[in-house]
Amino acid sequence: MSHEKNSKPIVSFDQSTYRKGNFKHKHHGRGEGQEKEGRKHERKHKHLRGLQYEYSEERTRKLDSFFTHPIWGLVSFIFIIWMIFFFTFRLGAYPQAGIEWLMDKGALHLQENMTQGWFSDFLSQGVIMGVGSVLAFLPNILILFFFLSLLQETEYISRAATIMDRYMHKIGLHGSSFIPLLMGFGCNVPAIMATRTIKRKSDRILTMLMIPYIPCSARIPTFLLFSGIFFPDNQVLALSLLYFGGILTGIFMAILFKRLFFNFGIKDYSIPLPCYKRPSFIYSVNNMWGAAWEYVKKIGTVVLLAVIIVWALDYLPLKDKSNPQIERVSYLERFGKVVEPALAPLGFDWKMSVSLVTGITAKEFIISTLGVVYKAEEEPVEGEQVSTSLMARIKEEEMFNKANALSFMIFALLYMPCVATAYTIRKETGTWKWALLSIFSTIAVAWIAAFFAYKIGLLLLV
Repeated sequence: MSHEKNSKPIVSFDQSTYRKGNFKHKHHGRGEGQEKEGRKHERKHKHLRGLQYEYSEERTRKLDSFFTHPIWGLVSFIFIIWMIFFFTFRLGAYPQAGIEWLMDKGALHLQENMTQGWFSDFLSQGVIMGVGSVLAFLPNILILFFFLSLLQETEYISRAATIMDRYMHKIGLHGSSFIPLLMGFGCNVPAIMATRTIKRKSDRILTMLMIPYIPCSARIPTFLLFSGIFFPDNQVLALSLLYFGGILTGIFMAILFKRLFFNFGIKDYSIPLPCYKRPSFIYSVNNMWGAAWEYVKKIGTVVLLAVIIVWALDYLPLKDKSNPQIERVSYLERFGKVVEPALAPLGFDWKMSVSLVTGITAKEFIISTLGVVYKAEEEPVEGEQVSTSLMARIKEEEMFNKANALSFMIFALLYMPCVATAYTIRKETGTWKWALLSIFSTIAVAWIAAFFAYKIGLLLLV
């Protein structure tokens, strides 16, 4: 390890490569207005970073004697990650309940003031129950990004890479690969792009193949939903096991890919350790709101578009008025019945199956699709309040149990994160070979792991 007095602004996790002056920003197809906005944003971040207090080298060495210790450093790292999960899920539950309460009020208002028809069905079943189901998990995303920003601001990220260096060597990687892996908790796409900081090409590719197994923030709503319903007393433990399970699966696959494609030695190089900094609360809050704005924009654009498509496929074709006795089968159900046989051994019905298929596009679509397809089949009793909470609706479904809920979470954890991730791997490696390997290997691993989880769950949990 090497300590380094750092007075220059850092623009990314890897201090050695992304130091101002060593990293050139490229603007492809950006207009003058966008560039001005980008420069304004960068100046704002520089100002906020300038508010930080930097500890002395002597103080840094004392702190590193604990945080990079072979035993206590690892224990502290695990404790820090567990605490982030705890606050993310426990604190986030309160505003989440508030958002669901607002959705209930909105659905009740529609029920009382709009005539029944396709538009009212779209607003209640599509917008409120589909988009609203994703929006309800916004507080958890906010909290997660706040704590990740704090870790970045204190310069702890480099310490985590140093701690994991000896373990990464055992799977044929360097500790610097851990930084993109840690970034994967936020989003897999920038994490894959961050592998550019890894010097050797084989290490970069192996890290890219590991990153899809790191649970990104888009998968959090799925984990929160099912763990909250079926494992409420042990939710933090269940979520921690899922996260560490994803990491361990990535490690196993890295060992396998290393032996198959890159069976040669490890190139060693030092990880620079800048002096610790007192985190800027303002900067972390700014990062948190930036992430929130991106999340809301995604909900208001791509998620809404997906909800419209899924709702239309579920709403059409309309019931035959000339022969109303014939039961209507929607286009979405027909498609779900086609893919259901492949996922039935995992305990999934056509609704669960089709939500996982839409999740290939983006993981937020899993929840939005579930929000559309799991709705009340019968007309609500007059005067009865509509429940828009997806958690409440799934609780009433006889199809679900602890076994297939666990299987569903594991499948959502391990199969390909999204189309954007696969495309980014192709773009960074310059070939579809590694992208296709990532797609098919993650799906295969997810199916096998979910199958065994379901069978074991039937024996122990049901």
